[in-house]
Amino acid sequence: MDIKLAKTQRLPMTKVVLLVIALLVGGLVVFTKAYTQSASNVVFQDELIVAKVQQGEFELSVKGLGSLVLEKRHLVTSISGGKVVEVLVKPGEMVTQGMIIARLENPALHQTLTQKQSLLSKTVAQHEAELAELKAKVQQAKTAHYDAFLAYKAEKAQWQAQKTLIDKGNSTISMLDHQRSEFAMQRSQKQVELQQTSVATQQAVLQAKMTAQQAEQASLYSEIKLLKENITALKVRAPITGQIQDVFIELGMQLASTSSVAEVADPRLLVAKINVAELDAPQVQVGQQATIDTYTSRFGAVVNRVSPKVVNGQVEVELSITNTLPIEARDKLNIEGVIVTSHQSNATFVAMPANAVANNQASVFVVDKHLATKKTVKFGQRSVNYIEVLEGLNKNQTIIISDMEKYTQDSQVLVR
Repeated sequence: MDIKLAKTQRLPMTKVVLLVIALLVGGLVVFTKAYTQSASNVVFQDELIVAKVQQGEFELSVKGLGSLVLEKRHLVTSISGGKVVEVLVKPGEMVTQGMIIARLENPALHQTLTQKQSLLSKTVAQHEAELAELKAKVQQAKTAHYDAFLAYKAEKAQWQAQKTLIDKGNSTISMLDHQRSEFAMQRSQKQVELQQTSVATQQAVLQAKMTAQQAEQASLYSEIKLLKENITALKVRAPITGQIQDVFIELGMQLASTSSVAEVADPRLLVAKINVAELDAPQVQVGQQATIDTYTSRFGAVVNRVSPKVVNGQVEVELSITNTLPIEARDKLNIEGVIVTSHQSNATFVAMPANAVANNQASVFVVDKHLATKKTVKFGQRSVNYIEVLEGLNKNQTIIISDMEKYTQDSQVLVR
């Protein structure tokens, strides 16, 4: 008799696989739950920017954007008016001091110069004739004075002789004749005085005339000199050695005196002007060291002026360049400037978190392996890229400095 054995039922393979997967997933969930503790969200490491807390010398600095500008610009103007007949330079060309950059034409100046020179010659001749006449009058007055003086001496000698004879008792000389001799002597003496006054008067007239003539001639000489200078100035020259920045004239233009012709500057005499935030401006002082970045080169500078005005929340700071300029340096080149305002010899600091504010508290995520925990940190002074840590972080801790605003409700997040 045949005995039938009961067949053992086996679970289908598919169910076995699903059971294994379920067990693995359950185990992973339990493991993850235990590993992440209270992490309520997940962030990916390649989306984060992290920084390590440092300790040591902390350099406080202020940053600003701006440009290089020419330290001095020379505006070339036309001393003389005239028509532009030649322009010899273009913007960007180098010129040396005294080099002709433009030529003007003004026939009226040449004509006026000829007329003034002719008038001067005529005036000088006329003055010489007037002086000759006045000198002759002076000489006549001197001659008359000398004749009067001789006459006085003769009258006085006669009166003296008569007086001597009368004093000796000589009766041949009457008192009447002696009296007449005395009157004649006095008249001659008075004539000498009058002639002496006449000489002084003629000499004064001569001197006054000479002074007036000299002033008149000097005026003409001055006019002629000015005309010659204006004619020479029709060749407009560069006042310094430098580079032509701009040219304001064209052929055929009629220029008045003091019209703008061109602008020239030494291209190597540059200063940097940057704008810093008005809240950072009080930290900036004249004499502080700075670094200028042209985005190609870096070189040193020093603060030499801080504007007292705030414009659109910015304060202009001017920096003098202390190092050799790089080859790309030129007027209006965009730059970035960093000014060192102070140093701290032993401070705790970290790269600037996105939500950090100087002298205030903020929450940051401290990373420990794959877990980031939110922590409140008290920050101090800020620099360009770093901020001082006063409380809440220790040296070598790693924090997330990128924007974590969407995780503000999380106390911990998992970092994958």
